[in-house]
Amino acid sequence: MQANEIMQRSNTIYRLIKSKQLKIAIDAIRRWAIDGQMTEVHESLNELEFNYRLLIQYVEDGVNDPHRDRIYQAMIRQAFHLVDTLKEEWMVMYASGYEYTQVRDERQHQDATRDYVSELEDLSSGHVLISLLEGGEDTERGKIENALKYEQLRINAFRQIWLSLEMPAERFSTLMSSDFIRVNDKAFFVTALTLFLLRQFNEERLGLLLDACLHGEELVRQRALVGLWAVADRYDERLPFYQNFDEQFQLLKDDTNFLSSMKTIMIQFIRTAETEKISKKIQDEILPEMMKIAPNLRDKLDMESWASPEEWEDKNPDWQEMIEQSGVADKLMEMSELQMQGADVYMNTFAQLKQYPFFGEAMNWLLPFDKTYSAIADLFNKQHDLFNALVNTGFLCNSDKYSLAFSLKSLPDSQRNAMMQAFKIENEQYKEAMRDGQVIPTDRMAEQISNQYIQDLYRFLKLNPYRNDFFPLFDHALSLHRLLIFERLQFSLDQQTTIADFYFGHEHYSEALELFQALVEKSDTPAALYQKMGFCLQQKGEFQSALELYLRAEALIPTQKWLTRKIAFCYKMIGNAEESLSYYRLAESLESNNLSIQLQIGHLLMQLQRYEEALNAYFKVELSKSEPNVWRAIAWCSFLSGKKEQAERYSQKIIENHATKHDWLNAGHIAWAMGKRTEALNRYSKSVHIFREEHDDFFVAFERDAAYLTKAGIDPMEMAFMIDKLRYKLQNDAVM
Repeated sequence: MQANEIMQRSNTIYRLIKSKQLKIAIDAIRRWAIDGQMTEVHESLNELEFNYRLLIQYVEDGVNDPHRDRIYQAMIRQAFHLVDTLKEEWMVMYASGYEYTQVRDERQHQDATRDYVSELEDLSSGHVLISLLEGGEDTERGKIENALKYEQLRINAFRQIWLSLEMPAERFSTLMSSDFIRVNDKAFFVTALTLFLLRQFNEERLGLLLDACLHGEELVRQRALVGLWAVADRYDERLPFYQNFDEQFQLLKDDTNFLSSMKTIMIQFIRTAETEKISKKIQDEILPEMMKIAPNLRDKLDMESWASPEEWEDKNPDWQEMIEQSGVADKLMEMSELQMQGADVYMNTFAQLKQYPFFGEAMNWLLPFDKTYSAIADLFNKQHDLFNALVNTGFLCNSDKYSLAFSLKSLPDSQRNAMMQAFKIENEQYKEAMRDGQVIPTDRMAEQISNQYIQDLYRFLKLNPYRNDFFPLFDHALSLHRLLIFERLQFSLDQQTTIADFYFGHEHYSEALELFQALVEKSDTPAALYQKMGFCLQQKGEFQSALELYLRAEALIPTQKWLTRKIAFCYKMIGNAEESLSYYRLAESLESNNLSIQLQIGHLLMQLQRYEEALNAYFKVELSKSEPNVWRAIAWCSFLSGKKEQAERYSQKIIENHATKHDWLNAGHIAWAMGKRTEALNRYSKSVHIFREEHDDFFVAFERDAAYLTKAGIDPMEMAFMIDKLRYKLQNDAVM
């Protein structure tokens, strides 16, 4: 059986259990256990079914059992556990991926009786004793040997936690509480625990992760909290069946820093998501819709002037002011300095530096940076300030620090020193803070730790050769607000608003809209949320819905420049030119010198065939901003209104300034209307060449303009002659 078939089969049974179709699920589990000849599972299943049938019988007999729900929940959990066991054993037998290859290897070589905690403590103590001895060759050799033994032991302990259940819960708890085991290593083992849970659900180990979320060391705690988000994402629909999880989770909420850290980590996860570019949305979906409104007008006037970037993209300036007043802007600025997004320059740069043997061990991708690590320790023995800057810098994650350290180690001293100068400026602020006796605030330190860890996870799940064998955590980075844990966290209104605004600020408009919709009923200032919700819908191309929300906002607040323009824009996009013009007129009264508004007014007046008024609007723009976009509008509007000489004059100005295919087409119409047939033919010919270069059809565009030519006095029969004359000319030009 292939791994994907095993996963499909287990997921099918999981769904049956979650939907409380326990009888069908039990039958499916039995068939699977028989197929795999797993006697222990079969025996446990018989016990489960016996108890379940007994419970059903009690219900049928009308027995009132106050513990019935609790008993039933226990049966659900037992069924889940049996499927977990079956899935794991089948995957161990048949899965060929990296992780299960490691599971098989661990089972073959593991020593269940080995106490890694004591060994780690002994080696740590031994390392301390050796370091206290006077220097000498033997001492240095002893340090190296001790370090190598410790590092191998740490790997073995990590593997046991990650790949098997042989380390008892009590021993893991001892590991976390030991005074002799370094904080870095405790954090590393929390990562092993997280990886185990992402592969296989286990209630006891989930409890250990929740315990670690209350650990006294920030490095351990932040890694555990990141792991909690990851596991909550992995088992969102399953967690409600575990009462112990609820109880421990409530204890976490008693910690004053818990919600703040969970909010921060959620935002950091969101940052890793690859943002779908709004320009692609406009290009692929929105612009075709605009063509339906007035395709000919769009071509004649050029899209840039028809829908200016500020109409599409500008957000209400009042929002930024509100953010600045609330202090959120400073917070986001701090985070943006620390945070590397998934596809940022550092990610791409350091992707090329993951080829060192160190990264051949998958777990090393997630090892907290340690300058005493044996392979790079000699870099730091010189106590060079710039090397220490590498350790202290907040803008590189642990994985990238190791990449850089190995790169530096491979360079000659001269090149190494030159390369390290890049960190000098970054380190100055840190050194200045140390001189002033300052320390990094606890909340800032917590953000930095979780931020770097998420970056480590991102690289691990995106770059390592075995990445496809692990749960794709970052594929769900934009869905965390939909998880049950998000509801149970009960973030404050301010915290929810911060998350929603973060989605919004990073152009995740669908996700922002979902949160704004949940917030609007609770808000004391719904007008601001209506505007943001409208903007989200506008960016999604849902103009009618956006308009409705903008109008709600308008009913609650005084006339506002930004909102007035957005209403005008949406009316235009749904084809209501009259209402759009009305709002652009209002916008004009609020911003009399705004040329973009004048241009929009001109376009709408021309669409309404009010050509004289349109020309007046265009001339107002030309007085301050004489450029091809304005000339184009004046030329075409003049042609439509019968002002042929004026149309020709402006058409000539366009031709002299890099005319487009439609400019030449329009110029041909104008020349023909003035009786210049030969000139018209030449202009049409130039238009055809550009149309063909752009893989477009000139003759379709010409046909769309037939009504305008008729109105200009061109006989329809002559149009047919002109088209054929043009075809002959093109044929002759091709032969020549």
